[in-house]
Amino acid sequence: MSTRQTGLGPVHIYVCHHAAGITFEDDVFRPIQVGRALANTHLPIRGDDTGDTISSKNREYCELTALYWAWKNDPDAAWIGFMHYRRFLDFACTGLKTDQFGCITLQDMTPQTLKQMGLNAATVRKTIENTPNACAILPEKWSVRNVGFTSFYQHYVEADYHFAHDLALTRAVIADLYPDDLPAFDTVMAADEGYFTNVFVFRRDLFDTYCTWLFAILSEVERRADLTNYSAQARRIYGYLGERLFNVFMASPHVPKEGVIERARCFFENTKTGKEVILPKSPPAPAANAVTIVTAADENFVPHLAALLESIKASFNRDHFLELVVLDGGIPPLKRNLLKRQFHIDLPASKGSLTFLDCQHMYRGISTHMHFSPATFYRLSLGQLLQHHPRALYIDCDTIVLADLCRLWDTPLNGAVIAATPDLIMKNFVNAGIRSMEETGALPASRYLSEYLGLQGRGDAYFQAGVILFDLDAFRAANISNAAIKDLSNRRYWFLDQDILNKYLIGKVKMLDTSWNCVNSIRDIFPHLNADWRAKVLEDLKDPKIVHYAGYEAKPWNNRNAPLSFFYWFFLRKTFWYEAIFHGGTAPGDEPAPFRHSLLRRVLTRGWHLLPRPLRRPLSGVASRIKQAL
Repeated sequence: MSTRQTGLGPVHIYVCHHAAGITFEDDVFRPIQVGRALANTHLPIRGDDTGDTISSKNREYCELTALYWAWKNDPDAAWIGFMHYRRFLDFACTGLKTDQFGCITLQDMTPQTLKQMGLNAATVRKTIENTPNACAILPEKWSVRNVGFTSFYQHYVEADYHFAHDLALTRAVIADLYPDDLPAFDTVMAADEGYFTNVFVFRRDLFDTYCTWLFAILSEVERRADLTNYSAQARRIYGYLGERLFNVFMASPHVPKEGVIERARCFFENTKTGKEVILPKSPPAPAANAVTIVTAADENFVPHLAALLESIKASFNRDHFLELVVLDGGIPPLKRNLLKRQFHIDLPASKGSLTFLDCQHMYRGISTHMHFSPATFYRLSLGQLLQHHPRALYIDCDTIVLADLCRLWDTPLNGAVIAATPDLIMKNFVNAGIRSMEETGALPASRYLSEYLGLQGRGDAYFQAGVILFDLDAFRAANISNAAIKDLSNRRYWFLDQDILNKYLIGKVKMLDTSWNCVNSIRDIFPHLNADWRAKVLEDLKDPKIVHYAGYEAKPWNNRNAPLSFFYWFFLRKTFWYEAIFHGGTAPGDEPAPFRHSLLRRVLTRGWHLLPRPLRRPLSGVASRIKQAL
């Protein structure tokens, strides 16, 4: 017999998470949110609530809902294992001292400590490959005598929230379903040591046998048990029983007597980053005829969101259902209600819906610059925010829609992850030799695209992210969200999430006609475009399908003379906010401002528009901050 496992196949170790914290992922380690069907917030990782699932039973089954999910929904893995967000195995065999609970305790989860414990694909695969006939990797056995008990049975029945009659019921079920395993049950209950914390890696055949056996027993216990008077903690019964049943299974005839590898457990005390991303609960799957349109806004953008909603409704084909989702960066309840009231004035609930997803706690630890707010990053998590949606059309909130979006919605992607328009701003920057910001090396735009974003020879493939049609299934499969978020946390980018999307979606983008994202100021600031693009710009400006007010001076509420601003004012006039934006003063839903603030704001606004445009442009960032403060 060879001393190595050949043809090992995929190894998938699912790391269970229930709250935001550090996650890591490679070819082996796969983070998963347990109990997502019950969660009020979704983490930006896979969840156990898709496909064949028992996610809704997480309060009783604990992390076993993720175990069930992997069993039913991951047919490709040759090995499957489970760890917990802070409990792992020491794959590196460090030999470090363990504590009273049999664990190596580490303070922080960092790249260095992860490497120290061998928590990477190469070390895990080497562990299996170097063991003849390997069938399982388990934690080193631990004795309950370390905490004052003499047996498994005593350890269970004398613990808080555990009851002897539950063990008796479990024994009776095993006697009925698997009578040959009853001696193993009795042996384990009398023993003082075993495997704890549901941490393991199994060869596929053993994994399938274990899951079939375990869930058959627990399902029958569940059918017979009465939890009427159980507290919330005591209702975790099947998770508690599962940890003991694991030992019964390992002592049963189902498990080979050789090929079991043992490693010390390790425990990380701190698994928080301070920059955790917490996602709201995903809305349900859309209706068959629904068109899902997504935008992002915070309180400052409520009036412009209102104008956008009116423009979408005006041209929308009402043979379809309009599902509009707002990624909410902190819109007060009163203003949300006003937006819903406006949305449904001429659109009954049978024809459309307006949903707000509370995203205001996302991406707070990631810095922005210029006029960007954290809301710009929300689209990076769109696959997780809309977990049950196969497709979505994302549109920036500083836009006005002038064509039926159903036409754009029906665009075939032909294997691409997204569809978007070429970024003519960047084309101009490249041709003009404009340099990126200092934090990115002040590189000429062409070198920035090539060296900083990895678009070597693909400069023409750089797209504008204000209008994006997503194949969300493909976007989730590309699994870029976590990598992109970590990248943004550690490095600055010129155009933030737009640059990140361009970096991670190279070769996966279908280009749309630029009329679907017509930047209104293009004639003024793009003199370096070639003749063909200048002609296309003139054509788009005559009949734009979506007007994008991109840039501080291009926005009508900052500059009433901005090109194509009349479209914005036309639709804003149909909302509750027209008078406040056009004439100044308190907007609907605002707390009444002191007169001096109102007057000062109006004076400063008037003075701003009297300044020459060349002088306004370098001061735009400062002006924006003053405006928000007032």
